[in-house]
Amino acid sequence: MIIGAYGRLGRLVMGAASRRGYQVVGIAHRQHANSNLSPVQIKDMLDLTSADLTGIDAIVDAVGAWTPATEYVHTAGLAHIVSLLRGTPIHYLKVGASSTLFTNTAHTYTLQELPDYYPDYMQDLCNAHAEGLAILQSANDINWTYVTPTYNFDPNGQSTGTYHVTCEVFHAANSGNPDDGQQDYITYADFAKGMLDIIAGNQYIRQQITLFTGNNPHPTQRY
Repeated sequence: MIIGAYGRLGRLVMGAASRRGYQVVGIAHRQHANSNLSPVQIKDMLDLTSADLTGIDAIVDAVGAWTPATEYVHTAGLAHIVSLLRGTPIHYLKVGASSTLFTNTAHTYTLQELPDYYPDYMQDLCNAHAEGLAILQSANDINWTYVTPTYNFDPNGQSTGTYHVTCEVFHAANSGNPDDGQQDYITYADFAKGMLDIIAGNQYIRQQITLFTGNNPHPTQRY
C-alpha cells in the first residue's frame, strides 16, 4: 500500500513496486486529473480501516504536506495508521524529514535548529515531523521504519541505481552553510529504490535511517 500515491514520490514507488511484481494499491485523498495510476483508492488516510489493510504486507507512507492546514498527516494521520497496525505484522515505512536528524553523536541537537537549513517559516512543519517521529518511537508493538532522505532531496534527478544507508545523524557543514554540505543529496528515484529494498529485506525494524547517494551536484540548488 502506498499512501500518497499521486505525489511525486508515491508515483515512483508505485511504479517501481509494480515492475518488481508486487501487488500494489495506492491511497489518495482526492482524484488527480490525467492520472493513469491503478489501482488507486480515493480515501483520506484518517478514514482507512483495518479492513482496508487486509492482505497488506507493507505500507509506504509518502504523504506530503506543506501548509498548517495539511500538516496533520504527519501527526494525526500517522497516529491513525499506527492504531490500525497494532497486533499486525505489517511493515510501515514512513517517509521522514531530514529536519529530525541529529547533528551530533550525543543526539542533543537536530538539523531543525540550524536556521540556514530550516528557517523560521519552516519550523511548524519541522515540529509536525518531530511529533510524528516521537509517536513512532513510542510504538514498540508495530514494525515501523522511519526512512529519512538526506537534506537535498531532488524530485527530478535521474536514478543512479545506488544509494547508501546511514543512521539518524547528519553531518552538517561546519560553517552552518548548506552550500558547503557533503553527502547530502539523493533523488526521489534512488530513494524509491531504497524503500523497496528495505521492504524486500524486511530491514531496519523500529529504526530511523537516512538514505543518500553523495554530494549535491549543484551545491547552491535547494530541492
